[in-house]
Amino acid sequence: MDKSSSDDTKKDAKELHKKALKLQHDGKQEEAISYFDKALELAPGNAELLYDKAISLQMLFRFDDALNHYDKSLKIEPNNFAALINKGLCLTNPKMNRQEEALLCFEEALRLEPNDVGALSLKGYSLDSIGKYSEAIACFDKVLQVEPNDSNVLLNKGLALAHLARYDEAIAYFDKVLEDEPDNLFALEWKKEAINAQNKHLMF
Repeated sequence: MDKSSSDDTKKDAKELHKKALKLQHDGKQEEAISYFDKALELAPGNAELLYDKAISLQMLFRFDDALNHYDKSLKIEPNNFAALINKGLCLTNPKMNRQEEALLCFEEALRLEPNDVGALSLKGYSLDSIGKYSEAIACFDKVLQVEPNDSNVLLNKGLALAHLARYDEAIAYFDKVLEDEPDNLFALEWKKEAINAQNKHLMF
């Protein structure tokens, strides 16, 4: 292929990618995927195209296909922070529930961006889900140093404390959420369960 043809192919792939992203943004994921596929025929080793197609697949709950495309993209660009995070999110979906693999993705992402609060939160959620409550709390504490009023992190730290039968501390975190969000159903329910467990001397 001469340089002119190569340049035309790159240009065509770029235009198809642009159309695919517009469709993706508009919520038309099936159509977006068809354009990603056309672009990938012209540029099969394009990590960005593979990543963007994976996002559309994930939005359609086609998690196995999405994972396959994240893996292909990461093989080309292993330090893609967003791909690692989204692959991890794919793995944490209840339909997949592969938390230990997700944890590896979040840890790798944190190797690239050690202070990213989103990645720290996700690592904490995964640790909590596999019963590593103390390690989860350590992650949540790092997030709360930066974002002390993040209700999701406060709730999940409270839940992890309750799992460790540290009910007084757990209730204090649920109360902190309820100060700002008095109708938060999770905080209300988990506080009630923590109080009941405390009164009955039962594990949460």
